Amino acid sequence: MTGLRDGLVVYAGRLRADPWSRDLGPAWLRIRNGRFEEIARGHTRPTDWPDCPTVDLGAAVVLPGLVDSHVHLTESGDGTGEDVSAARSTSERVDLAIRNARTALRAGITTVADCGGSPEAVFEVRARAASLPDCARTLVAAAPITTVRGHTWRFGGEARDDEAMRDLVRRFAAAGADFIKIMASGGGTPGAPAWEPSFSEESLRGVVETAASLGRPLKVHCLSADSMRTAVAAGARLIEHGKFRTAMEDGSGFDPAVVDLIVGAGAVVCPTLSVGHHVLAAPPEVSGDAGTLWGRRQPHDLDDFRRMVESGVRMVSGTDAGWRFTPFDALPGELRLMAGSGMTNRETLASATTGAADALGVGDRIGRIAAGYQADFIAVDADPVDDLSALDRPQAVARDGHVIR
Repeated sequence: MTGLRDGLVVYAGRLRADPWSRDLGPAWLRIRNGRFEEIARGHTRPTDWPDCPTVDLGAAVVLPGLVDSHVHLTESGDGTGEDVSAARSTSERVDLAIRNARTALRAGITTVADCGGSPEAVFEVRARAASLPDCARTLVAAAPITTVRGHTWRFGGEARDDEAMRDLVRRFAAAGADFIKIMASGGGTPGAPAWEPSFSEESLRGVVETAASLGRPLKVHCLSADSMRTAVAAGARLIEHGKFRTAMEDGSGFDPAVVDLIVGAGAVVCPTLSVGHHVLAAPPEVSGDAGTLWGRRQPHDLDDFRRMVESGVRMVSGTDAGWRFTPFDALPGELRLMAGSGMTNRETLASATTGAADALGVGDRIGRIAAGYQADFIAVDADPVDDLSALDRPQAVARDGHVIR
């Protein structure tokens, strides 16, 4: 691992500063105190730069570190049920999360957004990960706000009424949450059907307004058309999952009117296509009933995603790592699923860099390589705009200027 507080210089044979740049020529990156201080294009190192350690990445393509907009670091991603997860101690959850954050960084994922866990665990995880340069930067939401015995209630975010919902927003923000998460529908928790909305438009609007007043982005878990309709009508602009579940699980839930509402509002969807992919990749004797269920769901989910993209819905990438069988290095595969279902490689790369950073409210700090930004980058052997599989082969990864090779 390389990275010194008094400075580091990196040579990139081909620099992709952001997904939209067209010039992939050579460049020198001067890093100080964890940020890009100066970027000089060309083969020749500026003669007026001070002497400091240099990392030569040869002909590699250097691009911004990836952002996984939806993970659960304190979960295992091995199919473990909620009861087993809930039985872990806080220290066990933190240790697991740190291992998961290391896995993410090694895969080129320099920032993860933890979308729900017990507050006492996730806040400690964020602090520890920040002090460990081999871990992905961690943004946290504390516990998802949910109904009594609603989806993920064991994380500690149950709310009995509208005032309790708003109070949780205030409490989590005061504790330092980077964003707020709320469950607008059920999900995988027994007794909380995915197709049933959890809150009224009025209740959600109170949470939207409270989060906005505190300067916190709000992510809204939605697994049905009705939950998305309610969330967007209440003012939500970050939709997690964006699925069209019905009780029949027959793919009949897609609603073009909801998609038009999302597009008209300028809302962003994080599709988490990886969940079904990794359930189906698990051996049938391991996945059990989940494999049968996602065997029905996944083709519809991919088709619904394609139809949303064709309608103009903006996407950011997220894997739901930790949930069911989804590992913490799944983001490159998620991007391929997105590209295979209607997005261009360039759009897909943006969904994991500039787009993801902007949606999380940190687009002025991460998501591109530019002076003043955190020195997060990955080096790969080909331009992902041409070949997304290059992201599976990171040659070097850096978070805050600490280079892992």
